Amino acid sequence: MSGDVRPELHTFHVGGKYFVLHSPTGTLFEVDKKTYDFCRFVAELGWGDGKDRFVKEYSTSDWDSLIKEIKSDEDLRRVFYESKPPVKPYLGIIKSKISSISLNVMEDCNFACVYCYGDGGTYHTPNTRMSPEVAKKAIDLLMREGKKVVNIQFFGGEPLLNFPLIRELVQYAKEKAKEHDKVVTFSITTNGYLVTEKVIDFFLENNFTVTLSFDGPRDIQNNNRPLRGGYPTFDVVARNAEKMLERGVKVSIRATVLPEQLDRYYEIYRFFVDFGFRSVHLEPATTSTPLTEKHAKLVESALEKIAKDELEHYKEKGIVYTKLREMVHMIYSGTYRHYPCGVARSYFGVSADGKMYPCHRFVGMEKFVVGHVDDFRWENEFIQKILHHTVDKRPKCSSCPIRAYCGGGCIYNNHYYNGDVFLPDEFHCSYMFALVRWGSWLYSNLDEDWLNKVFSRSPLGGVRAEESDEAKTQKPKEVIAGV
Repeated sequence: MSGDVRPELHTFHVGGKYFVLHSPTGTLFEVDKKTYDFCRFVAELGWGDGKDRFVKEYSTSDWDSLIKEIKSDEDLRRVFYESKPPVKPYLGIIKSKISSISLNVMEDCNFACVYCYGDGGTYHTPNTRMSPEVAKKAIDLLMREGKKVVNIQFFGGEPLLNFPLIRELVQYAKEKAKEHDKVVTFSITTNGYLVTEKVIDFFLENNFTVTLSFDGPRDIQNNNRPLRGGYPTFDVVARNAEKMLERGVKVSIRATVLPEQLDRYYEIYRFFVDFGFRSVHLEPATTSTPLTEKHAKLVESALEKIAKDELEHYKEKGIVYTKLREMVHMIYSGTYRHYPCGVARSYFGVSADGKMYPCHRFVGMEKFVVGHVDDFRWENEFIQKILHHTVDKRPKCSSCPIRAYCGGGCIYNNHYYNGDVFLPDEFHCSYMFALVRWGSWLYSNLDEDWLNKVFSRSPLGGVRAEESDEAKTQKPKEVIAGV
């Protein structure tokens, strides 16, 4: 061990609590004020100057006591005295396993959402229905290249405009899963307008997970997500949402928030909680208006209220805000997020004509085609670029103190705002720091038995396989004891 190594620690305090994050491993410590200052001074000033600063505020005996404690604990010795060894770059072809594909079964839409990135859901190919032949080739590919548990997501446009094909593909996928000894699950992203009792029956019979694109209170939904022709959609979508909840469909919310609506972020969250949803994802719209740190401050203000709400109702409702739930899970499980998500690695989007893209958001962008259902290869240049660039190898991210909990940001947003799939935008970085702060605060206040019950599950029991694969085993709750 060497006292010359300056530990890479990120210190922050929030809600009256003090935290220290060991950036190279993602290990989080909740500490008292004295230990917090010790870590802060050593990380910022080094051992010599850090000691001088600490002793001025406390005492030499306090310093000696903490040093003794660190040296007596193997985990703490690694945190404070050992630098992370450099990783030798792997230059060969990396092959992964697919866990999910998104099928654009219908590249047309009955809505005219104001922020649509897919040209009104058409992806520049109006009224294109995916053929059964193309879809089945995609499913065959998933079975060949997939993990033990695979998921098929039906997407669009509005996928329920091609409901007959979805029915056919579910049956086909079940048969193929048996042949390949795999478990197949199904999900769909829908605007909810075409959900009928017959559709709900189908969802329940096949254990679908439904992501409902629904933006919130009446005025917001009707402004953001009108029918073609401008007609309002709130009443129909809300009524169909109530039916799905009443009948026990596993339905979660995906709300898109325009820049001018960010000051209503908490209101939108509360609307969905009060509506009865138990999984709510709010995402700022990707628009020509770049989001800044100022926008992030609005969201952080809402995030504080959301975290406090979650603490009040988590035993009854679970953690509803999905980003906080993911953060709590990562802290609990010791996950190090090497990538932001499964994009171009364990997840691909497939257009109606069978072209494959890094994810559903890139569909229709020809320069991001990474293959075809007829000739998919892991050797594709872009796929290899993604696989080789973990967060530790991305220029801006490699030294970021919270990289373990971020993974580098959505590559679509990175490309859209900065023209570089590896360069996150200003808003994302500010939001992630806020999310780490309030996620840590929430985690530190949760009941240990509840955490063990909810998060100690196998992938089949609810923990996503891609999260489990990337987890590094660490202590669930780290506390520097005795101080």
